[in-house]
Amino acid sequence: MDRLDRLRDAIAEKQRVLVLFSGGLDSTVLAQVAQDVLGDDSCALTFTSTIIPRHELVDARDIAARIGIRHVVMEMNELDDPVFASNPPDRCYRCRKMRDARAIGWARDNGFPVVADGLNASDLADYRPGMQAAREDGIWQPFTELDIIKDEIRAMAREMGLPLWDRPNTVCLSSRIPYGDTITQEMLQRVDRAEEYLRGLGFRQVRVRHFPRGIAVVEVEAPDRVLGHGDEIVGRLRELGFALVALDLEGFESGKMNRLLDRELVQS
Repeated sequence: MDRLDRLRDAIAEKQRVLVLFSGGLDSTVLAQVAQDVLGDDSCALTFTSTIIPRHELVDARDIAARIGIRHVVMEMNELDDPVFASNPPDRCYRCRKMRDARAIGWARDNGFPVVADGLNASDLADYRPGMQAAREDGIWQPFTELDIIKDEIRAMAREMGLPLWDRPNTVCLSSRIPYGDTITQEMLQRVDRAEEYLRGLGFRQVRVRHFPRGIAVVEVEAPDRVLGHGDEIVGRLRELGFALVALDLEGFESGKMNRLLDRELVQS
């Protein structure tokens, strides 16, 4: 039995499943399989918030409609929590606890005994405080349970004909701000607009890191390509409110801010 068949069987055993749905690759594959196996006994839940890129809700709505799964959108404002806004290293833990509480409450009220997310086995090596929160809250993670890695999920997406099998990962905008720097709505909007602009220039993997005093550090998958648009990029990011614009010569790397955390732990 291949991994996709095992996933189908595991979902069938749960009978009714609410999928935490960002519209990214992992949650889309999970939602598609849940819809195929369970039909109306599956549902997708998407959170919308200032910490989420604006395009993600639009994408999530479109993908859910294409899949045919029932889709619920729930609004959050994590910045109302002063501890989250202070941006501690366990920021993701606090966010996940808030979201899980809302999701589990909705699921209970609507007859869904199982809440699932798309965490996969490849994610386990990274620093992800939200994983601990999900385990504490009883969120079912079928990809990790079945030891399914990212490349296998991409293969499943291709097999099912999902067009986003090679879609880049996106994560919450708070991750662009160094731990310990207070997160504001203005900073998140600035980052979101800057990244949207860079994607419009054809860059697929994009991060604009927001450092103190309005310093933007641009990460893209091919840093040398930025140089051909240098003046244009600097001009646009200055318009958005950044004081200085720098290019990360290492290029794009998800979770790069965790290096600063590792350094602080070593020095302490």
